[in-house]
Amino acid sequence: MTEYEVPGPGASPDEIERVVVSLRRAAGTDPDRYLPELGHGLLRLGALIATEPGRLDEAVDVLEEAAALYRRLPEEPPHLAGLGIALQRKALALGFGFAERYEEARETAREAVEVWRRLVARGVEGSRAELAGALLLLGGRLADTGHHHEALDRITEAVEIRRLLVDRTDGTGRTELASALQELGVKLGEMGRQGEALVHLSLALSVYREAAGAAGGRTVGDLGEHAVAAFAVGRTLIGLGRTDEARPYFAEAAALHAEIGAREPAAIAFFDDIFARHGYRVTYKGGILAWEKIRGTPETTTGPETATGPETATGPDTTGHPDASAGPDPAARPDASARPGAPGTPGTPGGASERPDTPDHDETADRADTASAAQAGPTPRTAPAASVEGGPAPAGPTGRAAPGPAGPAAFERIDHLNAHGLALAHSGRPELAVEPLTEALALARAAAVGSGLAGSLSLARTLHNLGLAQAWSGRRAEALEAVDEAVHLYRRRLGAAPGTVRPLLADSADSLGSRLAGLGRHRDALAPATEAVALFRQLAHADPDAYRGELARVLNNLSIRLCDADRHIEALAVTEESLELHRDLHRDDPEAYLPGLAHALTNLALRRARLGRHEAVAAPTAEAVHLLRQPPARSRPGNDVTGLAESLAWLGWYLRRNGHPDAARDAERTARRLRRRAPKPGR
Repeated sequence: MTEYEVPGPGASPDEIERVVVSLRRAAGTDPDRYLPELGHGLLRLGALIATEPGRLDEAVDVLEEAAALYRRLPEEPPHLAGLGIALQRKALALGFGFAERYEEARETAREAVEVWRRLVARGVEGSRAELAGALLLLGGRLADTGHHHEALDRITEAVEIRRLLVDRTDGTGRTELASALQELGVKLGEMGRQGEALVHLSLALSVYREAAGAAGGRTVGDLGEHAVAAFAVGRTLIGLGRTDEARPYFAEAAALHAEIGAREPAAIAFFDDIFARHGYRVTYKGGILAWEKIRGTPETTTGPETATGPETATGPDTTGHPDASAGPDPAARPDASARPGAPGTPGTPGGASERPDTPDHDETADRADTASAAQAGPTPRTAPAASVEGGPAPAGPTGRAAPGPAGPAAFERIDHLNAHGLALAHSGRPELAVEPLTEALALARAAAVGSGLAGSLSLARTLHNLGLAQAWSGRRAEALEAVDEAVHLYRRRLGAAPGTVRPLLADSADSLGSRLAGLGRHRDALAPATEAVALFRQLAHADPDAYRGELARVLNNLSIRLCDADRHIEALAVTEESLELHRDLHRDDPEAYLPGLAHALTNLALRRARLGRHEAVAAPTAEAVHLLRQPPARSRPGNDVTGLAESLAWLGWYLRRNGHPDAARDAERTARRLRRRAPKPGR
């Protein structure tokens, strides 16, 4: 081998670097001869040093040098392919190591995709497979920078390419298709579309299982893909509320984890990090459990003992906000077939005009953060003690997680704009709140660059608040985009500081469910609503005083999502659980929790009516009416007075139609009284 010949596989970075130095000198005197070989050497060197601790920045520089070199060469397929590889490797390195350079990583990946598209257009062999890989990489970088729907488009395109590349004779390419399906499933899950995610993840897992039974051994990488797919299916099932079904998938992932550890111990840290980012870890017995379970009780099983999923909590007030969905959430109403006057339901009395739709109370998934909304740390009420999982971010002198390069002034400005926007929204002027919150978002995006956890959480909370203001002002599609991005950011940071992030994620997941329902995507709304309940269960188990009220609230919201999805038996069961929690809370503090109990009772009556259990509707309605007869100083139905009045009016109509005139009269009187007390427009 000459001093200008790049050594083959197995060479060390130092060996390749020596050849690269020689090639740089030679290319200076004879570029036509040596530049292509120098490009090859730079690609090899950049890929190798990117895997060494502390050398990512050096790898990025080397790969950028390679890309610049290939841009100088004639636009021929081998040189274009070199450029595409250099750009892909650079985008990958930037994504792994430089949060402050995510935008650069995204644009680098985008350029790589365009290079491979040109090669595909020229019919270059192998370029379609490379294009699929570049599209998957671009999808990841788009997601890193909050462009979730564009990320989904690119990943879906990659799946379709990989599907076309599968050889129908011998199955070549099926593993690559499975990897792309897995990426698509994960992305759909991050966007709250858990049902679709499960379909794609299950397809990927079936391919990995088939490969396990094929002749010949599998690499550690193959085992890892299989383990991550099994783990993802298990997590998705939990997000759908199917915890028992998730157990064998977690056991499968744990067994593969053990096999990887036996073959290549150094690889274990990578997979442990994946589990930890989602709130799980492998225990000393080889099972996979949620962190909260490990902290709270002895290990007893390899299955997921807690229905985990990132969620956050709100205060004890279970009432609504001045929302487009204030009162009965338009998205939370049954379809026309369930309305009075429709076939199979009680008719409208005497040919009178049709009564309102059955009005459920969404116990505001739309809770906004307080004046300190943009702070990176939790409010004192939601901040659990630091945990073995990481705990809260280090606090600065004001209690906020210490800001990064953006500086404290930027975070103060973001805080101020959030507080101003929320004040406008809560005063009944949500359309005016959008402007300061949009300004806060622009500042938060800039501040998030290089600011670590503090910047990410500031950005996520601002997105959450902007989504609420947009929803309350009727801009529902925009609201979904904002809250979806907030949920994505919180999920990515959950492993870094679970104690801080979990309650914030729970709130945003709950809000995401309402945003999806508001657009009529009732079945899609189930996954984030279920996730919110799972997270608040964890939080309430660890700190009942702080989070039981939140759990009761999101259980109520989940019951509405289930009802909207025509899963009425499940909706009734969840409503009953929410009611029991509200009773406990009311016993502890009757004045504070009277509104929540009144809402829960009327919702139970609505659930029973929806199932045609006529004789069981009167009792919870009468109990709610009795509570609301308390002296005005105590009977605070909260912001959602109108919604509660609508429910009682509808129940009065229903009871009258089903032979309970006295109970109907009491419900209707209470509804009229509440309507008189409801806030007037503009106040």
